[in-house]
Parts: sequence; structure tokens; C-alpha cells
Amino acid sequence: MFDYEGWRAKQAEARKQGRHIGIGLVTCQERSVYSATEFWFLDRTDVPGFHLTSSPESVLMKIDPAGKVFIKLNSPFWGNSPETMAAQIVSEALTVEPTDVAISYSDQDTGFNSVGPGGSRYTVMLAGAIVSAVKTLRTKLFRLAAHMMECNESDLELRYGKVGLKGVPNQEKSIAEIAMQSHYFRLSFPDDPGFTSGLETTAVYDHPLTIMPAADRSHMGIFYPIMGHVVHAVALEVDAQTGKVQILDYVAVHDHGTLVNPMTVDGQIRGATVQGIGTALYEHFHYDEDGQLLTASFADYHMPTSMEIPADIRIGHLETPSPYTEYGIKGGGEGGRMAAPPAIVQAVEDALQPFGVECMEVPLTPNRIRRILRTAAKPV
Repeated sequence: MFDYEGWRAKQAEARKQGRHIGIGLVTCQERSVYSATEFWFLDRTDVPGFHLTSSPESVLMKIDPAGKVFIKLNSPFWGNSPETMAAQIVSEALTVEPTDVAISYSDQDTGFNSVGPGGSRYTVMLAGAIVSAVKTLRTKLFRLAAHMMECNESDLELRYGKVGLKGVPNQEKSIAEIAMQSHYFRLSFPDDPGFTSGLETTAVYDHPLTIMPAADRSHMGIFYPIMGHVVHAVALEVDAQTGKVQILDYVAVHDHGTLVNPMTVDGQIRGATVQGIGTALYEHFHYDEDGQLLTASFADYHMPTSMEIPADIRIGHLETPSPYTEYGIKGGGEGGRMAAPPAIVQAVEDALQPFGVECMEVPLTPNRIRRILRTAAKPV
């Protein structure tokens, strides 16, 4: 995607013209789906403070008498669009339309056993809870439908929002029909706890893979087992006279396992990459000699805007499913901000290689680049 050799040729031609193009290429692993045992790193061994071992996610799911599916999530929307992901998984699993799935959130009075977003975990954990809830509702739907249709549960399948006999197209009951019977016609079913009124369940999904830290801290166990992979490549130009950096091309290829929604994943990658660009080139806490922060507002603290970022951060995907999660999903919220700073710093160093510079700090603001060049082995 990046055409590395092509950019090397452009770089050589630019140097003949006195221009300074640099190339950066960085690979890294993106750990995701943390376990609570990660926080044991914060402990003093003599005074334990964070010996938590649970980091679950939970959902409430129900089907109303009209066949609509309602899902209640615990944690807020932090940018990864959990509503979209939840609606996709449920609509596919129950063969209903996404428009028949409604998402809401619990409040602090009715919150679930959940940890929420953070550590690139929410999609993986929420998917696990949703799949568990769907399995429970599917089991009850089949139990009810089997009684209504006088058949065995093993002979049934979900298709197009209906429960039907395998291989018999017209022998079926819609989820709405089954839900209506379950909600309002309890006495039409056997006197058995498996036929209680309604279609509702809660589900808790615990961490898919974790082991405890060793008592003597010789190892910290498994607490970040879901591993994504990231490669970023950037071409940029540095104006040696002003210190200004202009990004010419940016390619990010990520492996986040099975993609639930490529559009939202691309949004996360671009957003995180822009954060990384801010770290590399713009964002800086400035203090005076008395320790007073001089960049305490966004009027002074420079975050990149649409004027500073590349017009197109080009994204590619590989999909290597995780063996530990539902559908093979991996987390994907942080790889962009991990890879962008070193890629950009590497590219600036490469651009200024004729001057023998080494960049040891970020952000590489124009002022800092000019200071680096003034003290370079071969000053401008």
C-alpha cells in the first residue's frame, strides 16, 4: 500500500533539489482486553491494595411481545459505537432486522457487574456477554416453539426472524408469535420452570483468558492475552529553514482479529493515529521556571485539527482471529496512538539524516527541530 521503494526514489530526487523527505516504518503489538490482575503492578508487595481478579461485562436482553429485541448496556459510549456492534451481533444471531434491535443504557442505580471501556476491551467483552444472552434466549425460543409446533427442539432452526423446522420452509413460527405466546399465554405451556412467562435474561461475561500472578511476583500471570498487530508507514517533508513538518502519505495496516464493523474500526484507527500525530508534533505541557503550567487551555495547548492531519490516513486490514474470544475479535482502540509517534520521529530523523541529527524528545515542534538543527553535526 505504501510503496516503500517508490518513496525512497522520491526521497533521492527531492534531496537533489535541496528538499528533505523522510520515511518512517514501525511495527508493534497492541495488547488488548486487560484483566484486573494488571492492576497488581500498582501494589506494594507489603501492603496489597489492588488484588482484584474480576473484570467482567454484562448485558440485559429481552424480547417484547411484538418480537422487538431490547438490550441494556452498562457502560457509556466512548467512541467505539457499542450500539452498532450490539445490534449487528444480535440481528445476525437471531436473524432479525437491525431496526428491530433497540439499545439503551443502565443508570448508576441499576448498573450491572461491568468494568466498561478502556484498555481496548469493550467490544470483545460486550460481544461475549451478548453471545451468552442470545444463547439463553435462543434456547427458550426453541423450547417454546417446539411445544407450539409439536416437534423436537433439535429439529428447529432460526431463519429470517422465525423459528422453523429444518428443511420444511412453511413450518415455522415468527419470533413475534412465540414472544406473544410466552408473555401472555403461560397456561398454554407445560407446568415447568422452563416455560416461565416472558423472554428476558441477563448475562455476565468474564475475562476470556487470565491466570493469577505468582505469590512471589516472579511473574505477573496472563493479564493481556489478546494481541493485535500494527504496521504504520509515513512519508513526510521537513522544511529545514522553518522546522515545519508536512505529512505527505500515511498508511496504517492493523490486525484486530475478526472485524465486527470495519467503518467504526477505521474511525478508531484514524482517531488514535491523529492522537499519535499530536504526541509526535504538537501537544506539549510547557512550564515556566516556577512550575506554572503555561498551556492549561486549548487556546495554548495545540491539538491537531483537520488542518494539521493528512487528508487521507489510508487503512488496510488483516484478520487473524483470536483463539480466546467470541468470533475471534481483538481490541483496536489504541494501536494508532502507539505506532504514530515512533513512525513520525523515525521519518523526521530520516529526512534530516544529511545533518546527522538524532531526535530524542517529542513533540517535534518547529522550534524544537530548529534547535536540533542548530546543534547538529552538520548545521543548516
